[in-house]
Amino acid sequence: MLYARPTHLTQDFSRAFWRVASSLRASAQDALRHSRNNLPAIAALGCFGFPLYYVIWRILFPQDYEDLTLRLIGSALLAPLMFVRYWPTWAERHLTLYFWLAMTYCLPFFFTYMLLQNAEYSYASGEQTIVWQMSMVVALALLVMLINDGLLAGITFVVGSAAAWALFLAGSEGVKLALIGRDYLAPMPVYLFILVGGSIYNHHRDTVQQEMLRAVSSVGSNIAHELRTPLLGIKSDARGLQRYLPHLIEGYERAAEAGLDVRSIRRSHLATLHDSLTRIENETDFANTIIDMLLINSSGTQLDPKDFSSHSARDCIDSAMNRFPFASERERALIHVIPGPDFHFRGSDILLIHVLFNLLKNALYYVAAAGKGEIFIWTEANPGGRNRLFFMDTGAGIPDSVLPRIFDRFFTSANAGRGSGIGLSFCKMVMTAIGGEIRCESAHGEFTRFILTFPGDEDDD
Repeated sequence: MLYARPTHLTQDFSRAFWRVASSLRASAQDALRHSRNNLPAIAALGCFGFPLYYVIWRILFPQDYEDLTLRLIGSALLAPLMFVRYWPTWAERHLTLYFWLAMTYCLPFFFTYMLLQNAEYSYASGEQTIVWQMSMVVALALLVMLINDGLLAGITFVVGSAAAWALFLAGSEGVKLALIGRDYLAPMPVYLFILVGGSIYNHHRDTVQQEMLRAVSSVGSNIAHELRTPLLGIKSDARGLQRYLPHLIEGYERAAEAGLDVRSIRRSHLATLHDSLTRIENETDFANTIIDMLLINSSGTQLDPKDFSSHSARDCIDSAMNRFPFASERERALIHVIPGPDFHFRGSDILLIHVLFNLLKNALYYVAAAGKGEIFIWTEANPGGRNRLFFMDTGAGIPDSVLPRIFDRFFTSANAGRGSGIGLSFCKMVMTAIGGEIRCESAHGEFTRFILTFPGDEDDD
């Protein structure tokens, strides 16, 4: 009993620590999403700016202290971020941590250390390090722009500054209190003002965006619910017609055979008329699924893994091909399902079918827009490992500027009025819910390839 309290305290501390760590990780991921579109340009600016400003501060406008090694380390850290959109999947998993470490080194650490070193060298002359104080202001402004969470930006500043102080103290013979007060603490209110003011601005902007999203979601939800009633009526009417239409067609055929005066209808048109009711039902089901997708995306509802079961990937592909409302046989002929191994996944077959519906719809649109191309679907099975489904079209491709955002909710690059921006975000949500992932590779004007990765399933053993 004497050790019960320390044990409980340790457990409570551990849980609290992991809650905080999880919250900070989520903030870092959000900061990365916020900055990702501009990250290659910012990384290029820093990568080339570090050595360029070495020349400026060493030759053109000499400062008291410079360090080429630290600058080259900064350039080396930023160089991979210039090509972030081409990172492989295994590297993407560590991108959030890498992004945070690179920002910590290149902004608060580097500029704090250079400020301290120049302050120490200039102390004897009595001059202030105005250049590095101004540089520190710019660095903090950039930090707040890139890391939009106030708490995380503050932690990044503290960690980077502490590391800079540690390195500075390790190589300094002694710290002069006057130096600390004049060159570091004196401008500190300005630094804090930038951090706090920038964080308040970011928080206000995020709040406005969330309110806009909630408003759009509310309107979308109301519209979606209102659409269900007429769709239900259409489906009920189609089922009613399906009961009697065959008899009407049969009566027409008998009348025609008996030579009665009836208008001639081609047999192919009769077959189309007979099948049209089934297509109407399928279309209403498809529309209801789109409504479900809209509601799930707008509400942020999480899919419940307890409702999942084992399904065949090949069966889902076949169902999607059979149920998709192709506009014509010519459109259907553009799709080639390549024979290959089957695998099972634990999830929802209906949801995967509608993931394929979304990919088919997008691919057919961009093949038509390009005036060329075909669509290929195939699978790869890895017993005991992660299985993959490939979906590729050789149509218009996706521009590099658009590619990083295609899975964002409500983002669309389609013509105004055509796309809702929920399709690919729905695909990502479904794949994430089943423990898999979806990623896209594309060359503009050449091809687009989606790779759906599934965790292994016991039924494959």
